[in-house]
Amino acid sequence: MAYTKPNTFVDGNNLTATDVRGNDNALKVYLHEGVITGDLVNSPWVETRHIQQPFIEPFQGIQHGVTGFQGSQWDGGALVRCQFGTGLLTGKRYGSSFETTAVIPQTTFTVDLRKKATVIFHWWMESMNGPDNGPRSLGSDAYMYVTDYTVSGLFPGTGSMSTTFPACQEVIQNHKGFQENPPAGSDEPYVMQGYGNMSGVKIYGPTNKLTIGLAHVSTIDRSAIINWGVSIEAYYQE
Repeated sequence: MAYTKPNTFVDGNNLTATDVRGNDNALKVYLHEGVITGDLVNSPWVETRHIQQPFIEPFQGIQHGVTGFQGSQWDGGALVRCQFGTGLLTGKRYGSSFETTAVIPQTTFTVDLRKKATVIFHWWMESMNGPDNGPRSLGSDAYMYVTDYTVSGLFPGTGSMSTTFPACQEVIQNHKGFQENPPAGSDEPYVMQGYGNMSGVKIYGPTNKLTIGLAHVSTIDRSAIINWGVSIEAYYQE
């Protein structure tokens, strides 16, 4: 049968805990026995005005909704928006010690978080590295290292930092060079030397604005990042 509350309340009458509890107990009994069809509203209970549309940020490629952020950037196809890594930016083309870590352009997100969130940063890239035929690079000890970074680690007003992160991914250069009869190609296939395929995931727990992206250190004179993609997910915590 339909639910009927045993107690009704009128302005000016005393409200007692017993009467309120009596209504609650009657509702529990009704729900336990099963809601009848006649008590259901025959219309959607969620209306358009109840839905908050996400805020779209087209330049960054992200959207901000009630539960957090989501978005991605990519190169648009092989060779469409190439990026580059170079030892000329990182300050140590030769030698094993590094001075600076340089940001890779267009791979950075800035999200203005409203409260503490779990942020997941995904990235991947493919690169052609070298050949660097400088006086030191006849061996195989020239690399490009790639890692994620946050803006708090940069020198103010720059895209550089003083030290590398302990967790980097690396690719080795095409130190064998090209065949003697150009354009025959590399002396060894790029799948063996000089071609790099890297990817990574990093989780953060920030409480306010976060800037995150990719940075590199290189001892190779040039590396062409021919394919790349970055994406971000941010979920607000309760």
